[in-house]
Amino acid sequence: MPGCVCEARVVEEVAVAVPEDPDSTAPLELSHRICPTGEAVVDLDGELDILTAELAVGYVRDLVDRHRGPVTVNLTALTFCDAQGLTALVRMARHAEQNGCPFRLASPSPSLVKIMRITRLDRRFRVIAGVDLQIGGLDAEPDPAAGPQ
Repeated sequence: MPGCVCEARVVEEVAVAVPEDPDSTAPLELSHRICPTGEAVVDLDGELDILTAELAVGYVRDLVDRHRGPVTVNLTALTFCDAQGLTALVRMARHAEQNGCPFRLASPSPSLVKIMRITRLDRRFRVIAGVDLQIGGLDAEPDPAAGPQ
């Protein structure tokens, strides 16, 4: 699956922030961009947990329903993910796949990779090494620590 290339320009960019909840230490910021190659890159910034999971799933579902192309969820700026957050990632992937959209995760933290291995979700997701946010491109090399592709 091709990623965005260095010369690519962002075709569409959207950002949504979850209003900060008094009980939450970090809100979740959601944004995406559609690359000229047709790939949608969704950035999750903050915490994916019981307070934010439903919004994140809805955001990605809406994007899949409108976009109908490959979707990569960039986890570079994700600071926390609980069991509800893992479930949200599974739901996002299921919705994308049911709609014929390839789905993958980019740049999960080592702690998230460990949890995914323990829960065997490392076998569920295609994981890539990283996303270069400056150019909007995806690294071509897979992350060997992220498990099987």
